[in-house]
Amino acid sequence: MNLITSSLLALCSLFPGVNPGLHGPGADTSQSGEWLLFETLDLKQTGTCYDVVFYHDGIVFLKSGEETLYLAPIDSPDATFSQPLFTNEDFSCSPAALSFSGDYSRAYYTRPVMGDEQKYREKIFEMSIEDMHVSGLSELIFTGDPSRNLHPAVSSDGSLMVFSSDRLPTSGGLDLFVTRLTADGWSKPLNLGESINSSGHEWFPFLDKKNNLWFSSTGHSGYGGFDIFICPYTGTEWGSPQNLGEVINGPQNELGFSVHPQKQVALFSRTWPSESRGMSIMLSLNEDALDAAGIDEASARDIAMVMQRMADPSSQGSPRHQAEPEKKTEPETKTIISSNQDPVVFRVQIISSLYENSFPNVLIDGKSYATYEYLYLGSYRITVGKFDSLKEANSFRAQCLNSGFKQAFVAAFQGDQRETDPSVFKQ
Repeated sequence: MNLITSSLLALCSLFPGVNPGLHGPGADTSQSGEWLLFETLDLKQTGTCYDVVFYHDGIVFLKSGEETLYLAPIDSPDATFSQPLFTNEDFSCSPAALSFSGDYSRAYYTRPVMGDEQKYREKIFEMSIEDMHVSGLSELIFTGDPSRNLHPAVSSDGSLMVFSSDRLPTSGGLDLFVTRLTADGWSKPLNLGESINSSGHEWFPFLDKKNNLWFSSTGHSGYGGFDIFICPYTGTEWGSPQNLGEVINGPQNELGFSVHPQKQVALFSRTWPSESRGMSIMLSLNEDALDAAGIDEASARDIAMVMQRMADPSSQGSPRHQAEPEKKTEPETKTIISSNQDPVVFRVQIISSLYENSFPNVLIDGKSYATYEYLYLGSYRITVGKFDSLKEANSFRAQCLNSGFKQAFVAAFQGDQRETDPSVFKQ
């Protein structure tokens, strides 16, 4: 594989009698408990979106600079060998928020839509796929209310969908809801309950082939940022969330976990939002270590089961913090409202993101600055500073460039409206 990094992750206490020590590449795996290979994918991503998802025998990612979904082969996950995901659409969305039916004939995804109240809300759409060609894009009927609905995850048989929403009732933030496909269409969504949902955010659900539920959360007991959790499926309901542990989770954000339905590989992303960097990670089974240890039980050859067995049962029901639940009001999307009476001000735009509120603060020359965000063409544009003069704004832009924000430029605003008239820059 064309990979930047290849390292081994140790899974402790999965199998009795095997040393759970951590070793690097080239270690004597016959004496170790290293059952997973940890590989960073060379997809040359920059910006804010590093999440990835499987499609057939490929990996879907958002190509830098184009904001278009591309497909790279699993065996050579390198941007050099990639191609556009669809032949008739320059399709753009968060890859981990793109879910496919078991036969890959249908897909579900998130797209912001302007409502009657002149505010954008994320809605869930479906579409048909045939020979890499998409058609029949339509919004799911249950997302027609004013709530946000995003990150759909459909089961392999197409009968279940779990998604993230701020609709009522809520435990606070974005909760996970489930809807079932009936003869009359998708059923009324039901909140998955307080044992799964927290006062934080629950994002990027994923249903594996056994309908075990995987998701990222800021509200359950964890190691910082978003952590990845699993809720085992009993056949009728999901158990309490279990943290995948510090082998996978850390002080960063771990997002968008998924497992390939046939191959023994899994994906997730890790990001450092305050530093505007991240990585896409693929996990695979270390077959040599399993063979050397004489482990041949079926569950040891199922990567989803290995991940489930490494989860920490002590994390069940443990809140990460005792923050008060968010008050349920209509979430404010920063929608542009023009006011021609306001003076022109200048802000430095540093980056774009598919996620709302992903960069509330950034570091410029070692100092923390609050950001201002606006939605434009389906992406959230992140700006820093507010200046009355173009000279001051350009001076601050130089600081942003020196701090690693290589796409920084000065944008003009009148009130909260982005001003594109070039005459405002003649000072």
